[in-house]
Amino acid sequence: MTNAPLTNFEPDSELLAVIHECMAHYDIGDPDAQWPNNLISRRAVVYGSGLIAREGDAIRHAVDPVELALCRQLAAEVEELMMGVSVGMGSQSDDEFHGFFIAGSVGESVPSTIDETLIRSRFGGTIFPPATITIEPLTEGTSWWAAVEQDGEESEDDYFVTWRAMIQWFSVRPEFTSSAFVQIGDDRSLYNLTPEEWPEGTESLGCVLPRLAVGLTHGGSLIGLFGYSVQT
Repeated sequence: MTNAPLTNFEPDSELLAVIHECMAHYDIGDPDAQWPNNLISRRAVVYGSGLIAREGDAIRHAVDPVELALCRQLAAEVEELMMGVSVGMGSQSDDEFHGFFIAGSVGESVPSTIDETLIRSRFGGTIFPPATITIEPLTEGTSWWAAVEQDGEESEDDYFVTWRAMIQWFSVRPEFTSSAFVQIGDDRSLYNLTPEEWPEGTESLGCVLPRLAVGLTHGGSLIGLFGYSVQT
C-alpha cells in the first residue's frame, strides 16, 4: 500500500538556519529588499520538507513520508561524516558544512541530472539572479577540488582523508542517481558585474557564497551538505 503524501508543512527555523548566513545583509542596504548584500533572498522560507520558497509565494506540499525519512537520515549521516571539517575553499571563515535536503514532490517528474535550472528551481527563485552557478562532478580534478587542494597544500596528507571519504560516500549510495558539487556565486564574476546588472535594492554584492555537495534520489530529492565560503 502506497503511503499518502504529506501535504502540510510549517516553516522550519532549524532548516532555515542552515542557509541563513547567505541571507544576511550585515546592515548594508534596505533589509526589506531581496538581495541588498546577499546571495539568497531575505524573503526565503524553508519548510519542514526542505522546500525553499519566497515568503508569500504559492507553494504545493506533497511528500512521500518514506522519502522524507530518507532525506533526514542521509543528511544527518553525511553531516556527521564531515563534522569538524571547515568548508574552506578560500573562505575567510572556518564554518563547517551542515546536512541539507529538499524533498522531492509526489506527482512531479523526477529530473535526470543536477543542473543550474534544477538548483534555481529548488531554491524557489531565491538565488541572486546574476550569480553564476557552477556544477561539477563530485570528483577530484575539478575546480572545486582545486580550491580544496589549495586550502590543504601546507597541511598534512590526512587533511584530504575526510574530503575523499565524503566523495566516496556519495558514489556508493544506491539511493542516488547522480551527485554534484555546486558553487553558487564566484567572487570574480560578481566583482565584474556593473550596478546596472544588479537587481533592484542591491547596494553591495554578497560575499557569503553557498557551496553544496548533493545527491539526487530516485524520488527527486536533493540531499547532502550545505556550507558557504566567505570571500570579501
